[in-house]
Amino acid sequence: MITESKKQEIQELHLQAFGKEEGPLIHGLVGDMLAEQETISINIEKEDKIVGNVLFTPFKLNEHPDKKCYLLAPIAVSPELHGKGLGKDLIEKGVKHLISLDVDAIFVLGYPQYYGRRGFYPTYVVLPYQTEVMRIDAWKMRELKPGSMAEVGGTSVACNAIMKPEFWDLNYEPGA
Repeated sequence: MITESKKQEIQELHLQAFGKEEGPLIHGLVGDMLAEQETISINIEKEDKIVGNVLFTPFKLNEHPDKKCYLLAPIAVSPELHGKGLGKDLIEKGVKHLISLDVDAIFVLGYPQYYGRRGFYPTYVVLPYQTEVMRIDAWKMRELKPGSMAEVGGTSVACNAIMKPEFWDLNYEPGA
């Protein structure tokens, strides 16, 4: 269970990391996700301050209800620490934790090259708001149990907090 002060600290980190335009939207999303019982929050701390955070939420494959999957979103690193490998460290820390929970795969909608370098690759699973995504190459999966996702496709549903079109468009502009 995350304390209210830790929740606020995590939300503030995401606000700073995503900036004035996206920050307020992500701040609210993070609060809603942290309120969901099954959300997994992974932190990196320096001098008793959270400087990196990633959230993983349950991700349902409609045609494969037996698959245990999570969505990686969002991820934030303190702006002054960008480029120091904390994002990679957060992802790998999360991967280790999810492997310990016997998870089949992690899904992400993000920058194709960045996540491609982190072991994510294209998937046949259709993301929740397919029509909103302008960059289909940004939708990727990382298999955690070798072979468990072979030929798995179909439709998907994320947790309630992120099931809104604005969270699935990399080109979304708040207020537009």
